Amino acid sequence: MCKKHESFQDYLEINNTRLFYTVTGEGEPLVLIHGGPFSDHRIWDYQIKSLASKYKVIFFDKRGHGKSDIPRDAFSHLEDLKSLVDDLELRKITLLGSSAGGALAIDFALQYPEMVKALVLVCPALNGYPYPSNFISKMVNLYITGQSEGPEAAIQKYILDPNNEYFFPSPKRADARGKVIEIVKESTNFIRWNPMWETELKPSAYKRLGEIQIPVLIIAADKDSEIILTIGEYIHDQIVHSKSEMMNDCGHFPNVEKPEEFNQIVLDFLKD
Repeated sequence: MCKKHESFQDYLEINNTRLFYTVTGEGEPLVLIHGGPFSDHRIWDYQIKSLASKYKVIFFDKRGHGKSDIPRDAFSHLEDLKSLVDDLELRKITLLGSSAGGALAIDFALQYPEMVKALVLVCPALNGYPYPSNFISKMVNLYITGQSEGPEAAIQKYILDPNNEYFFPSPKRADARGKVIEIVKESTNFIRWNPMWETELKPSAYKRLGEIQIPVLIIAADKDSEIILTIGEYIHDQIVHSKSEMMNDCGHFPNVEKPEEFNQIVLDFLKD
C-alpha cells in the first residue's frame, strides 16, 4: 500500500525485527539517517519542520537505536534501509546522513545508484576508512565497559572524556548541548549487541567513491574531530560532483548547534 500524503508514525516489521519510522510533509522524498551508537532520530528534531515544508521527510531509528528493536543476530543497516524505502514505495530519494548515517547513505548510493538522486553528508564517517588504531581501541573499550559495568557506566565514561568534547555542542549553547547529552545518556542507544553482527558493504566505500556520479554536499564543522574533518575532505576529493560547506564554531552536530543556518544550507543545495 502506497502511503503518500499523510503524516504518520509506524513500525516496519522486517526479518523478525521492527524499525520505527515517521513520514511527514509532501514532495520529493528526503530520508534522514542518524549516526552511530550515541544517536537516534531525535538528532533531527530541529530540521523536521523546515525540511518538511518543502519535501516528504522520512526519518527512522536504525536497528538497535531509539524505538527500533535490538538486533538478535547478523543484520545489515543497508538492507534495513532498502526495506524501508521499498515499503514506502519511494523513488529517486535524497539521503541526509549524520556521522555514521553519512557512511550508510554512501553505501546505499553505491549499492542502489538508480534509487538515489543526491546525498547530503553531515560530518560523515566512511566505511572501510583506515581509522587510527587508538580510535578503534577506544570504541572497543567502551563496548567492553558497557558489557561489564553496564551501559550507564560506558556512557558516563564517554561524556567525561575530554577527547570527546568535539561531540558535544559548546556550553554557551546550553539548549543544544543539553539536547545532545540527553540523547547520549539514553542507554537504549548505546551498543547493546555484538558489533560483529553488523554486515557491511563489500568492497567497502573507501575505495569506491569515484563510482558516485550524483550531486553530493558535505557539511563539515570546524570544531569537529580531526579524523572526521579528514574523512570529509577525502570524500570531497574523490567524488566529482561534490561540494563542501564549512560551518564555523560548531562541533560534530552543526544541525543541532546552528539549525537555522544548517537548514538553509541544505534547502539551498536541494533547490539547486
